[in-house]
Amino acid sequence: MDACRCIKEGIHQGASDMAGKTMAMLLGLLVGASHAAFAQEATTGQPVTNPKDLRELDKFEEMMSLPGVATQHRDIYYRELAMEAYKNGAKERALKMFMRAASYADKPSQAAVANMYWDGIGTSVDRPRAYAWMDLAASRGYARFIAKREYYWSQLTEAERAQALRVGEDIYAEYDDKIALHRLEMELEFIRRNPIGSHVGFKGNGKVMGFGGATIFTGGGSTGMPKPGGSGASGANGGFDMMGPSMASLTEFYRPSVWKINEYAKFKDLQWQVRVESKPTVDVGEAQNVPTPPAK
Repeated sequence: MDACRCIKEGIHQGASDMAGKTMAMLLGLLVGASHAAFAQEATTGQPVTNPKDLRELDKFEEMMSLPGVATQHRDIYYRELAMEAYKNGAKERALKMFMRAASYADKPSQAAVANMYWDGIGTSVDRPRAYAWMDLAASRGYARFIAKREYYWSQLTEAERAQALRVGEDIYAEYDDKIALHRLEMELEFIRRNPIGSHVGFKGNGKVMGFGGATIFTGGGSTGMPKPGGSGASGANGGFDMMGPSMASLTEFYRPSVWKINEYAKFKDLQWQVRVESKPTVDVGEAQNVPTPPAK
């Protein structure tokens, strides 16, 4: 193993497995269990993807699992806060945190906002606004969000459709990728160009080191990545082995897929495609009254 790198063995497979499980949980939160939006057959099997991109996806997930790295990505940081709040029943706070994550072009968070407006979770029901948010979430081609957007549209009245288009203009003016990705790019560039010792450990001699105590809320979370020595549960130390720091070479740590906005967005999209959209789902339709069979 390279002397500049001592991330614990087996993290690649563990990271991939945890990514799938965590993102599946997130998908369940996003779509709910009662809508018929996903009555369409889900994509199954491994998507057709460049093998080089799949190898880079492994590296991307590995670096995002280093202590503190995910928290420096505001899209992931606020999404994790939102999911934690949602899990704890603080639905209004969850909506606010999802909206913050959405302002950094996080598509799952935008879909979560849509779902909460549609169902009136943490807010009053607003179906036109829900449609506009799901339209934005689907704008980078996430198949499940496209299906849900079309379902929403099919349920709106003509008046609601007209309102959705009006509301959408305001939402796109603030949250469109052109604006939101630029907002995230400025954050990532600032962090990348400044010393990171106070954020993820310290750097020197061609290495980056992170400790368990250097992060909060990154125990698997929205990146789907397990932490060395941890089970993936959120907590004060993020699930890390406090006695076992993780290290990576600077070349690996500063790879474009983690810090350069276009590459970062590409591999977040690929992660969702591989870990979520390639997996089969069980769809649950709307509840129906079943007639009692005649007595024999």
